[in-house]
Amino acid sequence: MQVDQTLGLNISAVERETGLSKELLRIWERRYGFPLPGRDAQGDRVYPPEQVEKLRLVRRLLDRGLRPSKIVRGEVAELAQLLERMGSGGRHGASGTDVDPLIECLARRDLGELQRYLQGELVVRGLRDFVAEFMPQANNRIGEAWFSGEISAWQEHCYVEQISQTVRMAVNGINQPLAAPRVLLTTPSGEQHGLGLLMVEAMLRMQGCQTWSLGTSLPLDDMVEASCELGCDILALSLSSTFPVREAGELVAVLRQRLPSAVSLWLGGAGVGGLKRLPPNVLRLERLIDIAPAVGHWRTEH
Repeated sequence: MQVDQTLGLNISAVERETGLSKELLRIWERRYGFPLPGRDAQGDRVYPPEQVEKLRLVRRLLDRGLRPSKIVRGEVAELAQLLERMGSGGRHGASGTDVDPLIECLARRDLGELQRYLQGELVVRGLRDFVAEFMPQANNRIGEAWFSGEISAWQEHCYVEQISQTVRMAVNGINQPLAAPRVLLTTPSGEQHGLGLLMVEAMLRMQGCQTWSLGTSLPLDDMVEASCELGCDILALSLSSTFPVREAGELVAVLRQRLPSAVSLWLGGAGVGGLKRLPPNVLRLERLIDIAPAVGHWRTEH
C-alpha cells in the first residue's frame, strides 16, 4: 500500500507521539497485523492518523495493566469504551494527592513554576514518599492528560525531564555510606521508558545501595558483560507495560542462564506482571515499597 507521507507519520514520529518503541511497533505488525502502515516512495513506513490515534488509545490501556494480545486487534470504539469503563484513574490518588497543578503549569507553559511545584512537593514529602507515592499518581495523571489532549507530547516530555532532574538532584544529595548490594540498573533493547528506572534507583540509594545506571535499551550481551566487569550483586531491570510478555520471559530465561549464579536478577515495572514462572534467583518487585525489605533480605542472606 503506497500513501502520501503528508497523510501520515513515519515510525520515528509515531514513537515520539505514542511512547511505543519502533521495535514494539514492528513486533505488533508481524504478530497482530496492527498497526498496518503504508509505504512512502522510499519504502519507509507511514502510519495514517487513525492508526496513530488507536495506538495512543492502546498505550493508555497498556498503562492500565492490560496485555497487548487482548487489545491490539480491538476496534477503536470498543477500546475507548473499555478505557471509559476502567475510569480515568482519578485526579486524586488514594492518598488524596492533588496533581492537577502539574497540568496547570504545563498548560500555562510555565516551566519555572512546574519546577518549583515539584521541589515543594519533594521538600514537604521527603524523597521516599515523593518517589513511592507522589510520582506514580503524577505519572498516571500526565499520561491521561496527554491522551485526552489536555497537553501535547512536548509538554509531557517537559514533565518527564523536570521531574527526572528533581529526583536526580535529591539522590545525588543523599549523604550516607554506600554498601552492598551493588546494583546495576537498565532496561532491555526496545524499552525506552527510563522514569521507572530512576524511581527504582532512588529507592535503592535510600537503602544505602551502590548503584550504577546504564540508562535504557541495553543489549543483553552488554548487560551480562557489565554485570561481570562491575562486580555487581544484582542486575535490576525495569519493563513497562508496552514490553511484550513473551520477549520478557525469553529475556529473563537467557539472562538467568548467562549471569553468574552469584548475581541476582530483580525485575520491576508493569511489564513483568504477566510473567507466570520465574527461574531461581529471580525476584519480581510488585511495588516500589517492596525494595526496602528486599534489600534487607538480601543483606541478611549474604
